[in-house]
Amino acid sequence: MAVLGLDLGASKLLARGVDAGGAVVFRDRRATGRGLGPDAALAMIDDVVARARAALGRIDAIGIGFPGLVDHGAGVARSSVMLDGWRDHPLAAAIADRAGAPCAVDNDVNAAAVHEQAARGARDLLLVAVGTGIGGALVLDGQLRRGHGGLAGEIGHVSIDRDGPRCDCGRRGCVNRYASGTAIELAAGLPPGSLVEAAARGEPALVEAVEIAADALGAAIGSALNLVDVPLVVLGGGVAGLGDRFVAAVAARARRECFAEIGGACRFETARGGPEAAALGAAMLARQAIAAGHAAARASASSSAA
Repeated sequence: MAVLGLDLGASKLLARGVDAGGAVVFRDRRATGRGLGPDAALAMIDDVVARARAALGRIDAIGIGFPGLVDHGAGVARSSVMLDGWRDHPLAAAIADRAGAPCAVDNDVNAAAVHEQAARGARDLLLVAVGTGIGGALVLDGQLRRGHGGLAGEIGHVSIDRDGPRCDCGRRGCVNRYASGTAIELAAGLPPGSLVEAAARGEPALVEAVEIAADALGAAIGSALNLVDVPLVVLGGGVAGLGDRFVAAVAARARRECFAEIGGACRFETARGGPEAAALGAAMLARQAIAAGHAAARASASSSAA
């Protein structure tokens, strides 16, 4: 089975094509933007699929991580605070029809968590992805927990200041406004998309902004740990590329925020998939879609025979 994993975000569309042996043999990256609506996104995906098919020889299924609320079972992108113009869009069906291959859609951070859980064999973890915005995903007892409405893990919209700045979601003081890559760039006076490169250069303006962001993120994670009590927090997304010092500062604040018994037993690590984790996880979702289709076909055949 050759599959294609797509990570659709407010700054980029990242694609990873995986062959039958599990090797990544196709890579692509396209710049996006907040104004990327469904029609433009599908046109961009069409081009990536065509290039991936040429490189892989075939595409048996496609998985996509979407930056917002997803009805995974129905394959519908319900809404997004990161991309404008998305409301109850049948994304999986649209891609499947255009590409001629089954498609699975999930929240982008859920997709990353699928990859991280498989890569580690961990039964319980909280993944926090920090990029243009902040998202989260929860794995308990070896299973991704999407929640009743598909919103489990949305730590970026936990308020750490009820009188703080208004967030795109309509609430005030969401940690997204203090600790996302966008928030750090704004605080440091940097142009959008320049954060990791500026950190590598040792940009002085970043020091205080990153410290504030790490403290804010740690406060939100510490509160979450008091609720879920998992032994592993994985930090992913582009901001995780700020390095060990950032991760250590987040961990220190989180441990001060939660019960000592929880914090002392919890490890903080960066995503093994790095910035590719969501695309690689989406490829795994594509394989799961194939397996589900085979299982449904077998069940139908067995029912007909009976």
